[in-house]
Amino acid sequence: MIKLGEGTFVSYILGKRIKIIAVDKLVAKLYINDEYKGKCDLSFILEKIHGLENKEQDIKGIIRDEQKMYDELREIIQNQNISSHYE
Repeated sequence: MIKLGEGTFVSYILGKRIKIIAVDKLVAKLYINDEYKGKCDLSFILEKIHGLENKEQDIKGIIRDEQKMYDELREIIQNQNISSHYE
């Protein structure tokens, strides 16, 4: 999450732009892809966004690990000599 100015926060989660604008110390306005969604509790929404950012990083890590595994398996299969004779 990036703090743009006094009370303005922006984050990108799963391709969506999340913008929080603090109205005061307790209340914020929530925008998703520049569409106003409503007012919310400032500390609650900041905590939830932080949690979603962490989950997104975990998901991206799993996808990278899975892709690495497939790449390694593909290389093993390509380099493997398979006998045409059945035992």
